[in-house]
Amino acid sequence: MNYILTFGSVHRVLQAEAFLNDAGVVFRLIPAPKALAKLCDLVISVDEAGLAAASAALSAAGFLPR
Repeated sequence: MNYILTFGSVHRVLQAEAFLNDAGVVFRLIPAPKALAKLCDLVISVDEAGLAAASAALSAAGFLPR
């Protein structure tokens, strides 16, 4: 199962990307599903194993999904 992390703007997605890369988290940048596209056109997708790692990395950086 894949999980989608949204951040409200492309700028915030790119900031999150940097934190996740630094932490070695496996993720993908993907176009937002239509239901979320009004919030932002880009989201981060992680698998079940990566969700905890992504959450920990973003929390450690003080950067959380909105």
